[in-house]
Amino acid sequence: MAGITGIILKNNTRVADKHRSALGKMLDKLAIAESQIRGSYIDSNILVGNVVTINSTENDRFHSVGSINIVCVIEGLVYIAASEKEQVQNHYDIKNIHSDYELIPYLYEVYGEDIVHHITGWYNVLIYDTMKKEGHLFNDRLGYLPLYFYEDDSVLLFASKIDSILASGLLPYLKFDATTIAEHLFFNYPLSDHTNIYGINSLSNALEMSFDGMQITRKKYWEISEFFDLPSLNKKKSFELIDQSIRRSLTKFLNTTSGNFNLSLTGGWDSRLVLSYLLPEYRDRVNLYSFGAESSLDIIIPELIAQKEDLHYEPFILDQRYLDEDFIPTATKTIMLSGGTRNYKRTHYLFAVERLSRLSPTFLSGIFGDEVLKVGKPLGGEVLSPNAVDFIDRDYAIDHTIDRFRDSGIIKLLQTDSGNLLEEMRERLIKVKNCFIDHNTIAEKFFAFRFELNLRKYFGYEINSYNDFAQSFSSFIDYDFLKDYAQTCYFVARYAFRAESIALKSRSTNLYADLVKANYPNL
Repeated sequence: MAGITGIILKNNTRVADKHRSALGKMLDKLAIAESQIRGSYIDSNILVGNVVTINSTENDRFHSVGSINIVCVIEGLVYIAASEKEQVQNHYDIKNIHSDYELIPYLYEVYGEDIVHHITGWYNVLIYDTMKKEGHLFNDRLGYLPLYFYEDDSVLLFASKIDSILASGLLPYLKFDATTIAEHLFFNYPLSDHTNIYGINSLSNALEMSFDGMQITRKKYWEISEFFDLPSLNKKKSFELIDQSIRRSLTKFLNTTSGNFNLSLTGGWDSRLVLSYLLPEYRDRVNLYSFGAESSLDIIIPELIAQKEDLHYEPFILDQRYLDEDFIPTATKTIMLSGGTRNYKRTHYLFAVERLSRLSPTFLSGIFGDEVLKVGKPLGGEVLSPNAVDFIDRDYAIDHTIDRFRDSGIIKLLQTDSGNLLEEMRERLIKVKNCFIDHNTIAEKFFAFRFELNLRKYFGYEINSYNDFAQSFSSFIDYDFLKDYAQTCYFVARYAFRAESIALKSRSTNLYADLVKANYPNL
């Protein structure tokens, strides 16, 4: 269970043997293999560490720079603009760096807590000043990678996995949260930041915690409403900007990734669009893969493309042999590695990732391309449940959603006190509604829901369940791309939240086709 974990002590509490022992247990729980490299740091009011992916040969996510008294622990992918890198390297006379991560301590020395506005990517980062005895714990703007925490009067425990916090032995008791389980059953995942364990919560997006040995303060450093006030470009300029921005986003990934990488290519359009930007220049670096029934389009189409373009391709056939031999053990692992946040329906993702990580631990995907380039109200399914779609469509109507929940049969299934469960569910839905209430239209509220909540609670949890094996990148959730996209006439928040019309379907299809033709017409 690769990631970061740690203990922040409050009220000038000093490190004790129980805290040192707790950190060791937390790190042990983050690793699923003894071979996984780890790092740790202990000071007067903080204990922190990390574990990297199974196939990593070095810990490039842990950096301690004595000359500036900064310790930095990172999970995920961090990108620094070329101009920022050049400025920092020149100022500190830094040469021969192996990765951008080495520059983050120096970037913090320059910008302090404002560093959050000078990096992009998907990450959880802890930065600590060993001289001032103060630091910051923060995630990216979209909060894509989950980070969990528990807090009482003396400590704040944090970790990429719930299991790591539980392993600390510092929680006073263990109790399951029936309301969170009900949220999961009703919406496919909890909409609130509560977890299945009382007292353990997930960090909301764009959140920065600051600590100094006495107290911990919190602030949200970015608002998605930044995207809603931008003027719209005309159709021609919109197309050109989307094309340029996807290319720039992929350049981030390609310039900081060495060797081969894996790309999921389905029968759909989003991953094929990504591939069109990679050919022919990166042909030899791409490992294509897909999964499905042998006769499905998700196997046939990628196979035809791979043959025509002479690309490395590995199909994962989800047949009876897979069900008999691989499904049950991999499904169990999926649930365990995700701390119960993922179910068996996405088992094939872990099945493929675990095997492909032997070729490369780096994955490129079209995650959320469907959301970005298509317009219209979804029907509701696994990613966005019908109950979530209904909740948004009715402008987050609390009473109506509570009535639907009461009639769902979940209360009876959980065999718990209905009055307490309904009251707690109502309080949580009110808090969720308040997160989006300031946006002007249902379309804006839907976009904010997808990118601030659905993305991290569904796809982020999925990525987290196989982060021992892989790091994953998608242009469609890159902040720089999204800011460009929000300036175009295609931006989904500009369109009413209603059933997709033939005209809008045609618009998104033509946009996809034109982008592919502009880059690699053969696809």
